[in-house]
Amino acid sequence: MMKRSFFRTHRGAAVLLAAVLASPAQAQFGGMFQSLMQAPLQPAQQQAAAQAAAQGRAKPARRWAPAAPVPPDTLAAAAVFAERMPSVELRPLFQRLYIEGERNATLNFQRIGMAALSLGNIDLAEKAFDAAVTRIEMIYADNPEAQKAKSLWTAEKIKDYKGEPYERAMAHFYRGLVYAAKGDFQNARALFKQADYQDTVAEAEQYAGDFGLMPFMAGWASYCDGNTGMAQDFLQQAIKGDSNYSTVRVDQPVLVLFESGRSPYKYGSGKSGEILKWQSHELPVPTAKSACTAAGTSDCAVGSFVMGADLGFQATTRGGRPIDGVLNGKASFKEGAQGVATVASAVGDIGLLAAATTGNRDAAGIGMIGLFAGLVAQGMANATQAQADIRDWEQLPATIWVGTGAQKSAASSLSVALDTAGSASQMTAARLVNTPSCQLYWGRSLAPLSLQAEAGPIEPGAHPRDPVFRREIEASLVN
Repeated sequence: MMKRSFFRTHRGAAVLLAAVLASPAQAQFGGMFQSLMQAPLQPAQQQAAAQAAAQGRAKPARRWAPAAPVPPDTLAAAAVFAERMPSVELRPLFQRLYIEGERNATLNFQRIGMAALSLGNIDLAEKAFDAAVTRIEMIYADNPEAQKAKSLWTAEKIKDYKGEPYERAMAHFYRGLVYAAKGDFQNARALFKQADYQDTVAEAEQYAGDFGLMPFMAGWASYCDGNTGMAQDFLQQAIKGDSNYSTVRVDQPVLVLFESGRSPYKYGSGKSGEILKWQSHELPVPTAKSACTAAGTSDCAVGSFVMGADLGFQATTRGGRPIDGVLNGKASFKEGAQGVATVASAVGDIGLLAAATTGNRDAAGIGMIGLFAGLVAQGMANATQAQADIRDWEQLPATIWVGTGAQKSAASSLSVALDTAGSASQMTAARLVNTPSCQLYWGRSLAPLSLQAEAGPIEPGAHPRDPVFRREIEASLVN
C-alpha cells in the first residue's frame, strides 16, 4: 500500500521525466530513475511508524496557534459592551464575541445561545442562534470567505468558523428547540429538518443522514402541530438512521431530553498538524434512567430513555472526515508537492552528476529539468498552509438521551435519575415547552458556563468587517 501511494504521490515527477527517459539515448537512466523512486520508501515507512507509536503512547494534545495580544482600545470597548448586558453570568461571552469579531462570530453566538438557553433566557437564545444559523448557511454561498475556505493557498485556521457537520446540525437543533419553546412547531420542524440536512453536507456519503435525533425531533414537532401522519413518516426516517428509535413513540405529548458528558475535542495530527482528528474526554458519561416529579417518587413523566444521539459517533464517522474533504485535500497536496520536489531535485542532481562524469549533454538536460521541477514543486509545498482547524463548540454533549411520556406534568422541572458506572444520582431537567398540545423538558449534566476555560485562547479579530460587526451587535443585543 505504501509503495502504490508513493508512486501516485510522485506522479508529477514521473510525468515530467517520462518523455525524456523513453528515448533510446536515455535508456541507461531508466534503472537510475527506478531506484530513485523506490529509495524514499523505507525512510517514509520508518517515519510513519515512529509517529504512530509516539501518538499511541500519549493522549493527543490541542496545540493552539499563538494568539496576538488584544489591542488596549479593543479590550476597553469590549468591557464597556459587556457591562451593558443584563446577565452578569454571560458578560465574559459577550466580551469574547466583541473582541474576536466576525471570524469567530458563529462559534461565539452558539456559546451565548447555549448558555442563555440553560439560564432560561429564551429571547436571547433566539437572537444568538439566529445569528449563528444565518452565518452557517452563508458558507455555501458565492462569497469571498467561502472561497478562502476552498483555497490551497490560504491557511485553514484563518477562515471564518462555521463548524463541522455535527456542530452545524446541533446549532440548527437548538434553534429548533427555541422555536418549540415559543410554541412555533412549524418553524421548529423546519429547523430540525435543516439540522438533518447539515449532517449530510459532507464530502463522502457513507454515513450521511444517520443523525436519527433530527428526523425524530421533526416528527415530534409535527405531532405537536397536529399532523400525526407526518410525525410517523419522520419517525421512520429516524429509525432508518438509528435503530434506537424503534422503541420510542413520537406521538406522545411529553418529551424529555437529557444531555450528558462532552463531545470529543479536535486536534491536529500529522507532520504538519493537517489531519483533523477527535479525542474523547476522559469523563464518566451518565445514563438517564427515568424522569419524575421528584427523586424517589413513582410519579414519573418518562419511565425510560434511549440513547438518542452519540455526538462522538457523529463527529468521527460522518461522510467526509477525518479529513477527506477540502482540508485533507490541502494537506495531501502539500505532501504530494513536497515529494515531487524531493524526487525531481534528486533527479536533477543525478542528471548533472552523470553529465559531469560522462560528458552526456542529454543527461545534463535531464538534470536542469529536474532541478527546475524541484524548485517549482518546493515553492508550491511551502506556499500551501495545511493546519487543521481545531476550533470547536466545547459546550456540546457526548450523548443525548430521549424519553417520551403520555401524561403531561404540572411540574416546572423533573428529576432525572442517572446511573454513572453503577453510581446513582439525580439531576434536573427544566421545562422549555409548555403548550396545550405538548411539553418538553431539557437538562444537562454540565452547565455550559462551566466550560468557558475550555474555549481556547481569545483571538483578537482582524476581519475587515469587524467595525461593522461590532456596531451591529451593539444595536441588536444591547437592551
